[in-house]
Amino acid sequence: MSTEQAAGGSGRHLTPLSILAIQLGVVIYTGSGICMKMAARHELLSFWGLFWVALCVVDLGVYAIVWQQIIKRFDLSIAYANRAFAIFWSMLWAALLFKEQITPTNLLGVVIIFAGIMLVNKDAGK
Repeated sequence: MSTEQAAGGSGRHLTPLSILAIQLGVVIYTGSGICMKMAARHELLSFWGLFWVALCVVDLGVYAIVWQQIIKRFDLSIAYANRAFAIFWSMLWAALLFKEQITPTNLLGVVIIFAGIMLVNKDAGK
């Protein structure tokens, strides 16, 4: 057993495929925000309001299962650092699906978050 494994780490190095797997979980998580925004466009007790709320619950259930698998396979510091990508995905969905404006301040915030994630991932990639 390696020192990292004995300390509670997975001992697994990050690869592009593993980062993609984490991102899939994050994208699933951001789906709940889309569902809730869609639900907010309808009366709560209408068919479509209830549909979107139910879809949100299903999405969060799937995310919970996926997230458990992610934190089982990766160090928590890596998993949670990469979860910050939810800001990027949420901003992308807001622009693409809801035609919301992305400001230069939004972009600067995402660049700062990306820089932090890259630092954590770079350190984990060793």
